[in-house]
Amino acid sequence: PGRRVLIVGGGYIGLEAAAVARKKELDVTLVEAAPRILARVACAETAAWFAALHRAHEVDLREGVGLERLTGKRGRVTGAVLAGGEAIAADFVIVGIGVAPDMRLAEAAGLAIDNGIAVDEFCRTSDPAIWAAGDCASFPWRGRRVRLESVGNAIDMGEAAAANMLGERELYVAKPWFWSDQYDVKLQIAGLNTGYDRVVTRGEAQAGERAPVSFWYYAGAELLAVDAINDPRAYMVGKRLIEAGRSPDPEAVADPGTDLKALL
Repeated sequence: PGRRVLIVGGGYIGLEAAAVARKKELDVTLVEAAPRILARVACAETAAWFAALHRAHEVDLREGVGLERLTGKRGRVTGAVLAGGEAIAADFVIVGIGVAPDMRLAEAAGLAIDNGIAVDEFCRTSDPAIWAAGDCASFPWRGRRVRLESVGNAIDMGEAAAANMLGERELYVAKPWFWSDQYDVKLQIAGLNTGYDRVVTRGEAQAGERAPVSFWYYAGAELLAVDAINDPRAYMVGKRLIEAGRSPDPEAVADPGTDLKALL
């Protein structure tokens, strides 16, 4: 208790680290260079909900603030200088700013690269004797190529690749899902929100961290993804709808009187 941690990066890794640090009674400063946290992965509504959560737990959360450099003595960090010149003290620093796949081995092997190691629907690379799976591999999905960084995808894709190495012809059909635990809050995500143009809120976003709320992403009339906060029912219904290619009326989703199961 009382030690000071600086967290660089306001993605899920950084936010989860902040939650753990606060539960251990550390003083936490989190800086995010982008205008808001979760800018790459979530809508503004989800980001605002989690920003409020962390501030309620006394995280000094600074959006639109970059890191200029770390400072230290005798090989140990003692603080940081933020963009703009402000100096802050820190006993240790956690950096969670994302990763990029290491393509050097794949490139040396002459494999096709497209946002990772490019594989087909059977997880086979451009070399028919080599398969790839997990965070490093991009694959065809709903008319475009995607690369997923998640435990679920690594397991499912790895199993499909292994089966196909053994002679099966098993199509890999991704069913994207993710989760994040912060304090006593559970966020469950179904689908991919890329290309959304509308967000529908179900529940009261200002009702507090224990109240269920969900954010539903649409592109036109098509349901793409759901962020469900403390709302496992919304997550399961949304996941089933997305996997079935069904899109409920947004007004019905937003109506608190709608029984979500009836949408199935």
